[in-house]
Amino acid sequence: MADNIKYTTSFIPTKALAQKVDNLIVMSENNRKQFERRWYDNNFFDDGFHFRYVSRETGKIVDLSQHSSSHTPMRAIPKASRQIRGVANLLLSPEYRPVVYPDENSLTNNREMAKKEAQRKGLWIQDQWETNEIKEKLIEMVIGSSKESVSFIKIWSDGKERIRTVVRDAFDLYLTGSVSDIEDSPFVIEAHPKLIAQIKSNPAFKQEDLDQINPDNKYASSEVKEAYMRSKYGNQMASDDVATLIQKEAFIKEYVNRDNMADIIKNGNKNDLEDLSLKEIGDVVMRHAFVAGGIVLLDEYLAMDKYPYIDFRFEPGPIYQVPLIERFIPANKSLDTVMSRIERYTNTMVTGTWMKRKGENFEVNNIPGGQVIEYEGTPPVQGNIVQIPSFVFNLIEQLNSIIEEQGASTAALGQIPSGVKSGVAIESLKSTEYANLKIASDQLKKTVRRIGERMISIGSDFVIPKTIMRMDKQEPETLSFIGERGISKRKELGIQIPEDVTVLHKDVKVDIEVESGLGFTMEGKKQTMQQIATFMRDLAREGYLTQEAVKVVLDKFLETYQFGATQEFTEAMNDGTQSSKLTEDQLAQMKIAIAEVLKDLGLVGPESDQKLVDSTKVGVGEMMQDMAGGQNAT
Repeated sequence: MADNIKYTTSFIPTKALAQKVDNLIVMSENNRKQFERRWYDNNFFDDGFHFRYVSRETGKIVDLSQHSSSHTPMRAIPKASRQIRGVANLLLSPEYRPVVYPDENSLTNNREMAKKEAQRKGLWIQDQWETNEIKEKLIEMVIGSSKESVSFIKIWSDGKERIRTVVRDAFDLYLTGSVSDIEDSPFVIEAHPKLIAQIKSNPAFKQEDLDQINPDNKYASSEVKEAYMRSKYGNQMASDDVATLIQKEAFIKEYVNRDNMADIIKNGNKNDLEDLSLKEIGDVVMRHAFVAGGIVLLDEYLAMDKYPYIDFRFEPGPIYQVPLIERFIPANKSLDTVMSRIERYTNTMVTGTWMKRKGENFEVNNIPGGQVIEYEGTPPVQGNIVQIPSFVFNLIEQLNSIIEEQGASTAALGQIPSGVKSGVAIESLKSTEYANLKIASDQLKKTVRRIGERMISIGSDFVIPKTIMRMDKQEPETLSFIGERGISKRKELGIQIPEDVTVLHKDVKVDIEVESGLGFTMEGKKQTMQQIATFMRDLAREGYLTQEAVKVVLDKFLETYQFGATQEFTEAMNDGTQSSKLTEDQLAQMKIAIAEVLKDLGLVGPESDQKLVDSTKVGVGEMMQDMAGGQNAT
């Protein structure tokens, strides 16, 4: 038993767990200390403070641009900030759509039903994405990872069967940064400020423990991030209404053995007791604890074997690695220095320099007609303006090319070659740059897939049925969902299972389809849509497409061109009739109708014939009379 105790936390009582959590945080801080300093510099660099850094000797903030003036400027060129956002724009330009694979057993029983059920599960994930604004959180994660090498999104259930998500940066989470997968870390501890009023209102915490905590009004547990936040936002107000306290939420992996099995079930979460009792020797459980102000507010065991955090990195490998922005900083600082010197030179030369003999005085007066110079002794001489050497501009061009090599430049930053005008060429440039981000796009796709799997895993524990609304062919449709835990509970209690409800299972395979859409630019989308419309028109002419398919193409065509009233066109097509050739009966009826109209007008029949005969006789008589009159005249 003594051997097992040394390698688990199960022997640590609840009161001593706070010290254990703090020790793990200190150990993690020591391992990532050099990374934290770089994250600090990177964030300030992205904020535009290119000449600010933390002194390694004193540990204080040094800003070289504090003594900058118009005569000695120190300009920051925010090219690196634009670069990382150009990369983020390209990575997030496609639509990442989760696709759920049908269950293998369901496929053998009823293939069509299994496909329909998998499609509904995919719609449920999309609904959760929209509810939790995952697209906006992915933007925050990508930009955060470009400055700190890694960012995290936390996904959990709030106890009311609702999924919640929040993004945390590299400063907020403590773990083993040398591992290549977050699940390989033996612990993950989140330390983030929280309103003390919110902490005290948590019903899961005991009142006697809550009475011992007091606010600290810190921005972060990390001293480096605390210094960064204070330099930006100042000291936090000490008002009781906004008082905060660093709350530490620890997830420590425990492996079930004979010595800790009873303790795990005894201190298990009430909702996980059934699952914890099914754990076997060697299985993973999670010791979950909340610590604030050195006081343990909650200590329990969870049946989960994976952390509720999902990370994003631009490259595989260790969690702590070289951030993207660091590849731009050296060349960007050189560019800052060169541009500052050019500005200093310009300020000097444009203002002008005057040469005078030592000890002699002169005064320059500006008047509407020019300048009046009063001097004593030798007249002053204005110095010649010296041109900037050409190699300086060559250096600037070289520095720009070095920066552009590390990220997206041509299309993302608007640097389109002068000869490139057509939308097809621009689309080709953007697609090429997106292809250069293959590693990062695969990493993002992996993160999105894990988000979908984690959401559906949480949904599998929902007991109360949930409904979502969606539009299907311009008509609202209601879909019902329930977790597999809810099905089992209803069977135990003998409660009827709702009809036409989709069951969410934990072991569901989720994949991500990357939809690049019609193109990266509006012109590219229009040209692609024109090609599709032409192709569909040819198919419809040959009779291979139905009217429903044509309506879909028309709706997408009008949407791409931002016409506006696309729904009115679609409804008009639904209410109208499709044109086709007239049948023989229809042609015969039309002929009879036309003949009757002509008869009523006297244009056909015996009366019409007699009129033609009479008019002919009159015409012939007049012609003969005219001919006789002509002969008499002769």
